[in-house]
Amino acid sequence: MSYPQQEWLPAAALSAAATAHGTPCYVYSADRISANQRRLSDAFTRAGGVAEFHYAVKANSNLEILRLLCAGGAGFDVVSGGEMLAALRAGAAPADIVFAGVGKRDDELVAALDAHIGWINVESAQELRVLSDLASARSVCQRVALRINPGVDPHTHAYLATGKAASKFGLPTDEALALVAARMQFPGVSIEGLHVHNGSTITDTAVFADSARIMLALVARCRALGAPIEHLDMGGGFGVPYLPGQPSADIDGIARTLVGIARDANVRLKFEPGRYFVADAAALVTRVLFTKESGGKRFAIIDAAMNDLIRPALYGAVHHIAALAPRNGAAALHEVVGPVCESGDFLGHDVALPPVQRGDLLVVGHVGAYGRSMASNYNLRPRAAEVLLEGAGSTGMRLIRPRESLEDLL
Repeated sequence: MSYPQQEWLPAAALSAAATAHGTPCYVYSADRISANQRRLSDAFTRAGGVAEFHYAVKANSNLEILRLLCAGGAGFDVVSGGEMLAALRAGAAPADIVFAGVGKRDDELVAALDAHIGWINVESAQELRVLSDLASARSVCQRVALRINPGVDPHTHAYLATGKAASKFGLPTDEALALVAARMQFPGVSIEGLHVHNGSTITDTAVFADSARIMLALVARCRALGAPIEHLDMGGGFGVPYLPGQPSADIDGIARTLVGIARDANVRLKFEPGRYFVADAAALVTRVLFTKESGGKRFAIIDAAMNDLIRPALYGAVHHIAALAPRNGAAALHEVVGPVCESGDFLGHDVALPPVQRGDLLVVGHVGAYGRSMASNYNLRPRAAEVLLEGAGSTGMRLIRPRESLEDLL
């Protein structure tokens, strides 16, 4: 099978990146990231509404990618002090940053208050108390949204579901209402929004619609208690196809549904897309180190590993893998595995590849989200270089993060 669907990542450019910067190497398309960003914004404009988009930095935190999205009008959703600093360093206005996450340290909350971050999404009664006390000590009142656990099943991988009743994320509705009723006991915060995030890789529009109806019923109850709830943060989770034939989220359908519901309830919509902006905008180029057969299976042993792309080992995720310059001959099924000393170190099972030899380049598609951002130095392996393709036809190539050296690790 030859290199596939990502025409915005030309094979010649991928080969040039591997030659210039070695392998493994992440290669991104600036044009594709910007096109994904516009596509989402345009869908809500066509639906007759306005929405704020805060890019989820956890998907990919490279500063050059953050700068690209910031220039396109995105705010940022951060879940740590490090991500907050990256967003600010990329040029984001503090008011355009939402600080989320189930376990924020006190020093991170202090940093957010001192930086005048626009919103903090609160996930527990204890967090609300701590934040209120920290803010009061600084004579400020921080705008917050309460994250709600709606009990909606997003029908995705268990590790990617965040809105089910047994999840660690968010507040049950009854507890959230109790906090709203007692909000005068928290003088350092102003509860002005509600937040929900059902999970990731969701392609069923009904999940967003059902969650929105639950949330807007809760908005009405909060307003009845006197809380000025004006913002509804619907999270992200827009599904993208990783393989040919897989469904993607119906962005226009979601926009039409949510814009109408929000207009009726007079709330402003926020979203936190991450994967949707960057997943299909990148590929991982890797080189075959060795080939062998064992136990009736063919193995292609490559220089990329689970520490470069952990999604297959962690989630059972399947990425398209292909030969960059396929040789003639019948395709055969291969186990595509890395050099890390773990049986779980694989990037693909039963991958149909043409005859492969030592030195051939393979391409792993759709690695822009949760690829480099989840990479590690396990086995003391330096993390891979990152390259951005820019300009007409993605002809320009710029190194946006160099490969780590062994000295960096020591």
